[in-house]
Amino acid sequence: MEKNLQRDPSNDPSNEKERLLKEAIETFFDYLNLREEPAQSDVIFILGGASELPAKKAAELYKRGYAKKIGFISTGGKFGGEKIWGVPENKKYRELLEAEGVPEQDIITQGLTSNTLAEAQEAIPFLRDRGVTVHRMILVSRPIHQRRAFATFKQQHPDINYINCPADEPLAPEDPETRQRLVQEAERLLDYAKKGDTERQDIPREVLEAAARIRTQLMREGTYEPRIKPKH
Repeated sequence: MEKNLQRDPSNDPSNEKERLLKEAIETFFDYLNLREEPAQSDVIFILGGASELPAKKAAELYKRGYAKKIGFISTGGKFGGEKIWGVPENKKYRELLEAEGVPEQDIITQGLTSNTLAEAQEAIPFLRDRGVTVHRMILVSRPIHQRRAFATFKQQHPDINYINCPADEPLAPEDPETRQRLVQEAERLLDYAKKGDTERQDIPREVLEAAARIRTQLMREGTYEPRIKPKH
């Protein structure tokens, strides 16, 4: 009588591929999630990004005394929250900050921009015109956006000292939108640096390989959405 042999799941090639893909997602997310210890600064600046968590992180940093003002100017955009909330991001962030106990007079905002480059270009003049001279700025974005946000601000205003304090948002490696966004961030980091919009970032080989693995998997699934690059 033949023995009833059960297949060892650990030897399943599909399991190994999924493990490697998850590892690649974690590797690239960790690279994007540029995180530093907070320090006393002139202002906390929130980047737009379709999440309440950056505003809550900014409120936490404010209440811990790292800055006396919080600024933001995003109305929404490609990854913006206005599509989710039905109101511009700057209005939503104000509501969230006030709900967290941040005084109205310490919130500096106006709806001016709809992309990261414009935020970086406009933020310092906007704050200066409202009496805030910026030498050191805490940047608060979503972890998946933090490195590009920093690279953009650093390129546009290199004389400012930036501290990266992204929101406390866990990675969702199984989420298709997260996987798509990771690939888009990889493409933007490379493309925008070539255009001169962002400071060129040192990307380790294993990080590039991780991004390539994620994109390859999306292409196999037929879910890869190539980014439409602007002509200018």
